[in-house]
Amino acid sequence: MFPAIGYAIREPNRPFLTDPAINAAEITFERADDPLRVETYVGDLDFDYVSVHALKLSVGSLDPPSRRYMDALKSIAMENHAAAISDHLGFTRDTNSGVEMGHFAPPPWTPQMLDVVCRNIEVVQRYFGETPFFIETIARLFEFRSTLTEADFLASVLRRTGCGWLLDVTNVYANAVNFGFDAYEFIAAVMPHASRVQMHLAGGRRDPRSGWYIDTHSEPIPEPVWDLYGFALQCGGSRVEAVFIERDQNFPDEHGWRSEVRRARSVAESLEVTL
Repeated sequence: MFPAIGYAIREPNRPFLTDPAINAAEITFERADDPLRVETYVGDLDFDYVSVHALKLSVGSLDPPSRRYMDALKSIAMENHAAAISDHLGFTRDTNSGVEMGHFAPPPWTPQMLDVVCRNIEVVQRYFGETPFFIETIARLFEFRSTLTEADFLASVLRRTGCGWLLDVTNVYANAVNFGFDAYEFIAAVMPHASRVQMHLAGGRRDPRSGWYIDTHSEPIPEPVWDLYGFALQCGGSRVEAVFIERDQNFPDEHGWRSEVRRARSVAESLEVTL
């Protein structure tokens, strides 16, 4: 058995979502939450696996997620028959005023913040009930002073809450390049603690001025990320439920859309033979 594979839905890739290689779709909640929209976001398309990806649950904030936001998120998930919901391991709200910052920031990897994150994830999971929740590894350009490693922090979150891991392979690769750790060791350390797994794949590039590797969602998936993806599939095995490719700008032509998702499926299928 191999995972459901597809794209995060964007208007430019809608014409190609009927490709036989695609049987999964991810809905970004902020794109789908349109009060004037009368049809489901996936339309007439039929997928084996649909997941709704949120941006503002902000489980790393000191205050718990907004009930109003969760109500709207649940509505989108229900009308599109979503099998899962996900968001990022970070915070988007100012911790003093609650004002949205417009970007994700990583929490400090400390026991105190671990308690906060687990509390907020438990709030989310109680609210969504039987619908599984996945927490995503984010790319970061700075680190707060911490007493735990990110791998230990994330593994503890997965153990304590039982939530799924949305392993963004590109984000892990970017963090490894920028902060000098081994991406393979990171995945190998965290994966045993995840009861269920989703994955993100995307492109990126090195910024010529800063030297940072940036997860841009605007480039083809690079070879090192493809290699890391194969390793992650081997580590996750049957726990990997779905893989979503993200592309938000500099959109490819039809060949580009189809080739990446077909390669993602080909890698999974080839590994299934050897597992």
